[in-house]
Amino acid sequence: MKSRKLSDWYVPLDVAVIYGLPFVIIPVSVLFAMLLPLLSRARSSGDTTLLYVAFAVGAVGVILLAFARMPLYRQGRFFTFGPRALDEAHRRLYWWAYRFIVVSVLLMSLLLLFLR
Repeated sequence: MKSRKLSDWYVPLDVAVIYGLPFVIIPVSVLFAMLLPLLSRARSSGDTTLLYVAFAVGAVGVILLAFARMPLYRQGRFFTFGPRALDEAHRRLYWWAYRFIVVSVLLMSLLLLFLR
């Protein structure tokens, strides 16, 4: 009898989407429930809190990206693209940096869309 490993499991894509959908819809709805009052306050009274949050998140992302690429900078490789040349720890930091940057860009785009 063949022993089963956890990696032998197969979940069809349609089942994964159906059962995974609540794990996407609930956090997104909570996030929008937190952002919409701030957006309406920014529109009505000119509150700049979300703009400062977007800049801070983007700055954290840029700083993380600089730390992630530090081994490449030390080697004098300034024009390499992607995380291929990085080790595992710096690659993880690289992807976290881009997550922060994408959140910042999305938040600034949302502000531009709502305040126009």
